[in-house]
Amino acid sequence: MAGTRQPRVWSTPAAVFGFTLLYGVLGIAGRLTVHTGSLFAPLWPAAGVAVIWFLARGAGVRSVDTVALAAAAFAVNALTGAPADIAMLFALTNLLQTLLTAGLLRRWTPELWGCGGDRPLDSPRVLSRFVAAAMLGAAATALVGGAGTSLLTATGDLLGGLTDSLVWFGRDLGGVLGIASFGLLLGQRLDTPRARRPSLRTTSTTELVALVLFSVTVYVLAFAVDDAPLGFPLLTASVWVGLRFRTLIVAAHYVAVGAVAIRLTLAGIGPFASVDAPTVSALVVQLYVVTIVLTSLTLATGRDEREQLQRALRHSEAETDFEMRVREAAIGSMTSGLLVVDEIGDVLLHNAAARELFAPAGEEVSRSSLADVRLTRPDGSEVAFGERPTQRALAGEAVPETELLIAVDGRPERVLAVSAVPLPRDDLGGRARALLLCRDSTTDHASREELSAFARVVAHDLRNPLAAIDGWTELVADEIAAGQPPLELTAQLIGRVRSSTARMRELIGDLLTHATSGRGELELVSVDVRALVLDVARTRHAEREVDCGDLPPVAGDPVLLRQVFDNLVGNALKYVAPGERPRVTVRGHRTGDLVAVEVADEGVGLPGGEHDRVFEEFHRAHRGDYEGSGLGLAICRRIVSRHRGTIVARDNPLGHGTVFEVTLPAAAPADQVGERCGGCPVDPMDPVDPAVSVGPVGPGGSTGAARGTARGAGADDGSAGEPAVPVG
Repeated sequence: MAGTRQPRVWSTPAAVFGFTLLYGVLGIAGRLTVHTGSLFAPLWPAAGVAVIWFLARGAGVRSVDTVALAAAAFAVNALTGAPADIAMLFALTNLLQTLLTAGLLRRWTPELWGCGGDRPLDSPRVLSRFVAAAMLGAAATALVGGAGTSLLTATGDLLGGLTDSLVWFGRDLGGVLGIASFGLLLGQRLDTPRARRPSLRTTSTTELVALVLFSVTVYVLAFAVDDAPLGFPLLTASVWVGLRFRTLIVAAHYVAVGAVAIRLTLAGIGPFASVDAPTVSALVVQLYVVTIVLTSLTLATGRDEREQLQRALRHSEAETDFEMRVREAAIGSMTSGLLVVDEIGDVLLHNAAARELFAPAGEEVSRSSLADVRLTRPDGSEVAFGERPTQRALAGEAVPETELLIAVDGRPERVLAVSAVPLPRDDLGGRARALLLCRDSTTDHASREELSAFARVVAHDLRNPLAAIDGWTELVADEIAAGQPPLELTAQLIGRVRSSTARMRELIGDLLTHATSGRGELELVSVDVRALVLDVARTRHAEREVDCGDLPPVAGDPVLLRQVFDNLVGNALKYVAPGERPRVTVRGHRTGDLVAVEVADEGVGLPGGEHDRVFEEFHRAHRGDYEGSGLGLAICRRIVSRHRGTIVARDNPLGHGTVFEVTLPAAAPADQVGERCGGCPVDPMDPVDPAVSVGPVGPGGSTGAARGTARGAGADDGSAGEPAVPVG
């Protein structure tokens, strides 16, 4: 049989010598129990040593260990009075039992120490296979040894040969079960690193002392009191140690008490010595030793297996708890909504984001709340119940991400990007389950819509001046091709080209300002609004047209606020009837922590229904009559909203014209001025930017470029002028 690789300590020549010496000592001790007129010993602990020897060294048939064992067995029997032929037979039977038992253990228990693994004798399953291998090895030896002895001695006594075979079986089985099991447990512990060895103490020292005293007392009484049926109570000590102590201590206990019981019985002392025939008496005590070994090991290995299962269960529970906590933390931290539902509508799992999306305020996600959710497509068509992503996933379909409009009572309508996948069915009820993932794409959807509208408007507004430039330059080219063009006509054509390029430059400047007005941090300082308005009027050469009263200071970014009032004053100056002189009045007052500034004009005013729409990007109330990009008031709205203020438009109570009212935070005390406000809360209804709110305002819905003070500006009437450098 092939051997197995073992730790280096067992592979040295010293190990062979040590096992040979131990086998010889125990073999001689067994041979000393031979009765007068008998050839074999009723006690043979060397059988257990031989099995441990071959297992620990991984020895097989073709090994030095086989030669050493055969030689040691022959020498022990020959030196203790056995004839040469009988000594040779005993050596062969010892070798047969060892090779057969070790081979079966390697095949049946490869996880066991000495058999290829590193596991101790710690489960009833492994114990049962160990016992089966020991019984088969002992039975084979008993049959071969008994038959061989009868042939060599030519006694012809079949009954005596059968008795000898039974004793032979009992002694070898007891030797292997008692000694080999102890050796397996001890060898495994010695090969285990010290840091990984389990403690031998599972109980108190007091209990161990009590066990020793109890065992001594019971055995003294059982073997000292003649004719007293005290054999059965001896098992009490074995049950105690098997239930309460480590398996190695259990093995040491049954080796000790078994050796005492056998020695006293062979000396004619104790309850097992009452049998007249010494051979039968030896067989009875051997069976008793087998009984206490099996009783103790069954209880101990059962306890070991139970402890292993408990440790595995605790480890599994800890792993499950950890995984659950990680899952809860991961799911809970997701900004996307997550739902797990089954085919009857029960919500098996959801996170906080899903609750915010699918449940009314203050409620949890449930079957009823999901049933009340209204789903529509972006084109406005309703999603039928069977076409909902969850229903499709429950039917086994993987639903790719798609955008749907969701309406939940008490919450604003939102656009969700929804995907769903089927999950394995419930093991108990067989219900279909599905996972739904959704994220709020309202802002993304609005941005895409804005980008689409932006592209259309920009394409339209840029196409007109480009077409004009193309037309005027073509006329210039025709005049040049026809000969010397008149200078006056050439200057006129070039002027029109420059006018068209100015309109393009103005539109591009407004686009840049619009793109940057909602970004960056605000430098909050105390702003003198009156001085700012007067500077705007002076820059536009409109000091006489602008009447500005006393205005309370506000907390804000002076560059961005100048853009606001430059747009509002510029619109008030521009949107007047032809031939009329503009009149602009600016007034303000403080109410609590807010300052309200009103910019009133007496111009053309706003058509009905335009007071809110003028704040939409690219919307112009007077598209055909006045130049502009349609972005000025949208820029105002962004800037005011970032300052936590509002901007509205209403008709001038004087009868014609418009009033723009801007509310801004009042200036704080000096020690609080100078804060940064990079993330001021805003109106969530702004479809363009989450940092901007929608407010109604302004005449015409458009204005010229919001010009900064660095480069100056001309009137916002479409004439050529350098657009401001956008700031903010």
